[in-house]
Amino acid sequence: MTKPGPVQFAASILLASTAMPAFAQDPDRASGDAQEMPQENPESGGVGTIMVTAERTSRSIQDTPISVTAVSGETLKATGAVVINDLAATVPNLTSTTGPQGSADANFFIRGVGQFDFIVTNDPGVGLYVDGVYLGRTVGAMLDAGDVERVEVLRGPQGTLFGRNTLGGAVSVVTKRPELGVVSGDAQATYGSRDRIDLDASLNLPIGDTAAARVYGFYRQQDGFADNVVTGEDFGRIDRYGARAQLRFEFGPDVTVDLSADYSLDKSNPAPSVLRSILPLPFFPPAALNDVQDPDNFYDIFASNSPEARNEVYGFSGTVTVDLGAAELKSITSYRVLDGFSTSDPDSTRFQLYDQLVSTEQDQFSQELQLTGTAFGDALEYLVGGYYFSEDAAQVLDLCFAPISSPAAQPFQACNTWTQGNDQQTESFAVFGQGRLSLTDSLSVTLGGRYTWDEKDIISNQFFDFRPQLVGPGAVFGFGLPPELIGEAIVLPIVTDLPGSASFEKFTPKIGVEYEPNPDLLFYASYSEGFRAGGFNGRLIAPQATIPTYEPDTNETFEVGLKSDLLDRALRFNLTLFHSQYRDIQQTIADPAVQFRVANAGDATLKGFETEIAIVPTTGLRFDFAVGYTDSEFEDVPVTVGPINGNRLPFSPEWTISAAAQYDIYLAGGTLTPRVDFRYQSEVFFTAFNLPFEEQEGYGLLNGRITWVDPSETFTLAAFGLNLFDVEYFTFGQNALASQGVAYNYLGRPREFGVSAGIRF
Repeated sequence: MTKPGPVQFAASILLASTAMPAFAQDPDRASGDAQEMPQENPESGGVGTIMVTAERTSRSIQDTPISVTAVSGETLKATGAVVINDLAATVPNLTSTTGPQGSADANFFIRGVGQFDFIVTNDPGVGLYVDGVYLGRTVGAMLDAGDVERVEVLRGPQGTLFGRNTLGGAVSVVTKRPELGVVSGDAQATYGSRDRIDLDASLNLPIGDTAAARVYGFYRQQDGFADNVVTGEDFGRIDRYGARAQLRFEFGPDVTVDLSADYSLDKSNPAPSVLRSILPLPFFPPAALNDVQDPDNFYDIFASNSPEARNEVYGFSGTVTVDLGAAELKSITSYRVLDGFSTSDPDSTRFQLYDQLVSTEQDQFSQELQLTGTAFGDALEYLVGGYYFSEDAAQVLDLCFAPISSPAAQPFQACNTWTQGNDQQTESFAVFGQGRLSLTDSLSVTLGGRYTWDEKDIISNQFFDFRPQLVGPGAVFGFGLPPELIGEAIVLPIVTDLPGSASFEKFTPKIGVEYEPNPDLLFYASYSEGFRAGGFNGRLIAPQATIPTYEPDTNETFEVGLKSDLLDRALRFNLTLFHSQYRDIQQTIADPAVQFRVANAGDATLKGFETEIAIVPTTGLRFDFAVGYTDSEFEDVPVTVGPINGNRLPFSPEWTISAAAQYDIYLAGGTLTPRVDFRYQSEVFFTAFNLPFEEQEGYGLLNGRITWVDPSETFTLAAFGLNLFDVEYFTFGQNALASQGVAYNYLGRPREFGVSAGIRF
């Protein structure tokens, strides 16, 4: 299929916007853009109103009958969040990781549902959206948190209104939009530990009376926190910059057009890994035992390659909103491109074995139409729409693979590789609708559904390349090659231009009941389903007649909850209980025959709760608490998957607990606001096998910040500390002792301090 290029795409948006007819305005109709109100209501001193678009229309979070957390851009800044992955510090039952390869990857898990594998033949389990646009890949999706209006985290399957790959939930980022008739801007500079330098700036400019522009740019730089004791290089370095430009046009009172273009380049090197245990022979020499991590030198590593990464991402989107009076029509069009490259050394020995080089190229086009409105005297609120998504994703992975390398590897020598090349095209179509009917002033019912058609086509080219190190005894023994090939430089094909095609379709319904006895209290119950299409196993170690596939997985969830504002809005208490049947779980598992493969690894019963509490006892003082509990374990696992029955799902801690407190101290020279944030996460396993060295014991991180704002609210100064107790922890890992002779983990970031200064007008 031929996709529009950037120029044609932009032209089509402009033509669509200028060709829109004018319609009569409904002056009482709310804008389609949700805005967040102040965190504290200045009139009552209580908890403020937060508007969200979790159901694709603007509504107060307290009137939205789903489990959703909204974090404002100001709160993200106050908690020290720099990228969207940092959301896990404040949101219950949410975890995130950059995964095993890239520093710019965004892998989210909600209630135990997610995906950590970076290969393009796998899809995420939690959908990531920016201004309503779905991002198809986790690679390069670690978005910057600057100039963000808010981020909404929707827990549980969102298969009706959001759709693609949201069986675990959705993370929806809403950026700040241009404001008409306003000249405003802000800038901030930060300096911190390891020569951290952050620069942010934004500017809003009116263009006449009916248009406005907003531009934003950022730059992030910081030295690494892990040292290669062999080469002297550092790992965990941050080096990225980007920009976003937006235009808003109002064509009369009824038509609004929002155009956006963004670009980012992330050259941060991959997260550092350390060797936790090793069985040297037959693949490593005994000297490799010296590279096992020393707990007293937690951040010392012995990697055999130079860390490199480069993720270039850019995109264009256009949103056209037309007020039809009793209804609103919205079109969201987007085109995005990813060009990524990274190297890593998971075993972290000075011997070049299991080193990886991954390049990923992806472009996607999406089009969504939504019609929202009311009927029957406003008793019925409805949304109907259609969605189209098309993606081309090509990826090449070169893996320095033990069975094809000679034994007793030498430091920094060349290595034979297992090269995996996959070029996949995906098309997805969906129609959806949801309606909420008010039976009385306080009782309503919700019915919704989505029908999705997914089609995937792939061409796979995979081979063993013996040219760097020549054919050795390991390859002769492991693959049955003739002994006379020892010392030869050959390429051994596995599959060449092997095609594959697969189609999937699914109806995902939603049913809900809502009871609101008064404006400050809401009870709700719902049943919803989520669906992720099946796919191809993109790692082949032996010739195949067809590319192996795996089936879709589904999530069927019951929820009951309440949302309440009490004590004249001094106390907000929200609670959701959930029970999910997660079926045919798509899971990346270790398999000695193919290294890794995706399998439908049985089922799981997920049950637990989320509770969020906000307390504003007096003006200026605020406490926030959030608790998430998830009970998860594999069940009915096929024998071919392995012994994981009864194991916890990966990245599914039983408990997540966060607490925050801040106090505005009003002085003659301005306002001084100290704030502390604490996040605790119980034990988590990184893979389905729950083996030693694949777990992180429970730990807590404490952050602190003190901010001064001058009386005119023009200037700000702040000092902050992250991970104040300097907790040492791991973010990912694998025990491959049985198949590869190594077990390794990736390191979390240590303590750091910093200061920042800002100006706004």
